[in-house]
Amino acid sequence: MDMFPHVVTVYNTETTELPENDFEPSMVNHITILRGVLLDASKGSNVTKSGLEGADAVTLYIPVSVEAVDGVTGAAKRYIGPIEFWRTEDKSALWTLSVGRNCFFVKGEAVHPDWTVQTIEAASDDVYDVTKVDFKNFGGDMSHWEVGGV
Repeated sequence: MDMFPHVVTVYNTETTELPENDFEPSMVNHITILRGVLLDASKGSNVTKSGLEGADAVTLYIPVSVEAVDGVTGAAKRYIGPIEFWRTEDKSALWTLSVGRNCFFVKGEAVHPDWTVQTIEAASDDVYDVTKVDFKNFGGDMSHWEVGGV
């Protein structure tokens, strides 16, 4: 049995003001499909039982060996840290994990380049804002990210 049987779609969203749009703010979704992750939703019941609002609804385990591809082109992508990611001009071959409204993930393959987070939330039960990112560096294939989501 595969320890990482799930697929999620990570959205890194940014608002840009492009000259061709008369500098009107427009949203850009950088969409990455991650194949080979573990999405553990068992924590959702903990919020109900314990009443802890701060409890994460899900934990997403992403091995460093995860297959990461662009949601639109299918091209391979590589992970870089959030500060470097947001500073980089051409993000087409990159993805990141950061806490906040500009990073969320969806269970399964959910590629909607022009949708807002609100549109995606309305269309799916399994949309999670990233609330924490912990890198567990165990060396080799054991290293992974633990990502909390609500």
